[in-house]
Amino acid sequence: MELMILISLSLTTLLAFLFLKSLFKRTTTISELNPPPSPWRLPVIGNLHQLSLHPHRAFHRLSLRYGPLMLLYFGRVPVLVVSSADVAHDVMKTHDLKFANRPKPKALDIIMNGGRDVAFSS
Repeated sequence: MELMILISLSLTTLLAFLFLKSLFKRTTTISELNPPPSPWRLPVIGNLHQLSLHPHRAFHRLSLRYGPLMLLYFGRVPVLVVSSADVAHDVMKTHDLKFANRPKPKALDIIMNGGRDVAFSS
Protein backbone atom coordinates (compact mmCIF):
# COMPACT_ATOMS: atom_id res chain seq x y z
CA MET A 1 0.00 0.00 0.00
CA GLU A 2 2.84 2.38 0.85
CA LEU A 3 4.51 1.54 -2.45
CA MET A 4 1.40 2.59 -4.40
CA ILE A 5 1.26 5.89 -2.53
CA LEU A 6 4.96 6.49 -3.20
CA ILE A 7 4.58 5.72 -6.91
CA SER A 8 1.51 7.94 -7.31
CA LEU A 9 3.21 10.77 -5.42
CA SER A 10 6.33 10.58 -7.56
CA LEU A 11 4.29 10.48 -10.79
CA THR A 12 2.27 13.49 -9.67
CA THR A 13 5.44 15.39 -8.82
CA LEU A 14 6.98 14.52 -12.18
CA LEU A 15 3.88 15.64 -14.11
CA ALA A 16 3.69 18.88 -12.10
CA PHE A 17 7.37 19.56 -12.78
CA LEU A 18 6.94 18.99 -16.53
CA PHE A 19 3.87 21.21 -16.61
CA LEU A 20 5.59 24.04 -14.74
CA LYS A 21 8.71 23.72 -16.90
CA SER A 22 6.70 24.14 -20.09
CA LEU A 23 4.75 26.98 -18.51
CA PHE A 24 7.84 29.00 -17.62
CA LYS A 25 9.81 28.17 -20.76
CA ARG A 26 10.88 31.37 -22.51
CA THR A 27 10.17 31.28 -26.24
CA THR A 28 9.83 33.96 -28.86
CA THR A 29 6.24 34.29 -29.95
CA ILE A 30 5.03 35.73 -33.22
CA SER A 31 3.41 38.67 -31.43
CA GLU A 32 6.88 39.81 -30.29
CA LEU A 33 8.22 39.84 -33.88
CA ASN A 34 5.90 42.58 -35.29
CA PRO A 35 3.90 40.34 -37.65
CA PRO A 36 2.02 41.50 -40.75
CA PRO A 37 -1.72 42.21 -40.41
CA SER A 38 -4.00 39.23 -40.05
CA PRO A 39 -7.74 38.64 -39.70
CA TRP A 40 -9.25 37.37 -36.47
CA ARG A 41 -9.00 33.66 -35.85
CA LEU A 42 -10.61 30.96 -33.77
CA PRO A 43 -8.53 29.22 -31.06
CA VAL A 44 -8.25 25.69 -32.48
CA ILE A 45 -8.82 25.97 -36.22
CA GLY A 46 -7.23 29.38 -36.81
CA ASN A 47 -8.36 31.03 -40.06
CA LEU A 48 -9.64 27.87 -41.75
CA HIS A 49 -13.22 29.01 -41.19
CA GLN A 50 -12.62 32.02 -43.46
CA LEU A 51 -11.71 29.88 -46.46
CA SER A 52 -14.57 28.87 -48.71
CA LEU A 53 -15.08 26.31 -51.44
CA HIS A 54 -12.82 28.47 -53.64
CA PRO A 55 -9.77 29.39 -51.53
CA HIS A 56 -8.28 31.66 -54.20
CA ARG A 57 -11.34 33.89 -53.99
CA ALA A 58 -11.18 33.94 -50.20
CA PHE A 59 -7.49 34.93 -50.35
CA HIS A 60 -8.31 37.70 -52.82
CA ARG A 61 -11.12 39.00 -50.59
CA LEU A 62 -8.82 38.96 -47.55
CA SER A 63 -6.00 40.67 -49.47
CA LEU A 64 -8.31 43.53 -50.43
CA ARG A 65 -8.93 44.15 -46.74
CA TYR A 66 -5.55 43.36 -45.13
CA GLY A 67 -3.10 44.13 -47.94
CA PRO A 68 -0.82 42.02 -50.14
CA LEU A 69 1.10 40.53 -47.19
CA MET A 70 -0.88 38.86 -44.39
CA LEU A 71 -0.43 36.23 -41.74
CA LEU A 72 -3.00 33.44 -41.53
CA TYR A 73 -3.16 30.52 -39.15
CA PHE A 74 -4.08 27.06 -40.44
CA GLY A 75 -4.75 25.43 -37.11
CA ARG A 76 -1.76 26.39 -34.97
CA VAL A 77 0.62 26.80 -37.93
CA PRO A 78 1.32 30.39 -39.02
CA VAL A 79 1.26 30.83 -42.81
CA LEU A 80 2.51 33.91 -44.62
CA VAL A 81 0.27 34.71 -47.60
CA VAL A 82 1.67 36.97 -50.32
CA SER A 83 -0.86 37.99 -52.93
CA SER A 84 1.11 40.46 -55.03
CA ALA A 85 3.86 39.68 -57.52
CA ASP A 86 5.95 42.69 -56.47
CA VAL A 87 5.78 41.83 -52.79
CA ALA A 88 6.51 38.16 -53.55
CA HIS A 89 9.59 39.20 -55.49
CA ASP A 90 10.77 41.38 -52.60
CA VAL A 91 10.15 38.64 -50.03
CA MET A 92 11.91 35.95 -52.04
CA LYS A 93 14.80 38.28 -52.90
CA THR A 94 15.42 39.38 -49.31
CA HIS A 95 14.61 36.20 -47.38
CA ASP A 96 15.31 33.49 -49.94
CA LEU A 97 17.45 31.32 -47.64
CA LYS A 98 14.76 31.19 -44.97
CA PHE A 99 12.15 29.99 -47.45
CA ALA A 100 14.45 27.49 -49.18
CA ASN A 101 14.79 25.11 -46.20
CA ARG A 102 12.29 22.70 -44.74
CA PRO A 103 11.51 22.67 -41.03
CA LYS A 104 13.25 19.90 -39.11
CA PRO A 105 11.18 18.26 -36.40
CA LYS A 106 12.90 17.09 -33.23
CA ALA A 107 11.88 13.49 -33.86
CA LEU A 108 13.88 13.60 -37.09
CA ASP A 109 17.15 13.97 -35.16
CA ILE A 110 16.34 10.99 -32.95
CA ILE A 111 14.86 8.55 -35.43
CA MET A 112 16.41 9.33 -38.82
CA ASN A 113 20.06 10.05 -37.93
CA GLY A 114 19.76 13.83 -37.91
CA GLY A 115 17.86 14.11 -41.20
CA ARG A 116 20.78 13.09 -43.41
CA ASP A 117 18.50 11.05 -45.62
CA VAL A 118 17.60 12.12 -49.18
CA ALA A 119 13.94 12.55 -48.26
CA PHE A 120 14.69 14.95 -45.42
CA SER A 121 17.57 16.93 -46.90
CA SER A 122 17.51 20.70 -47.20
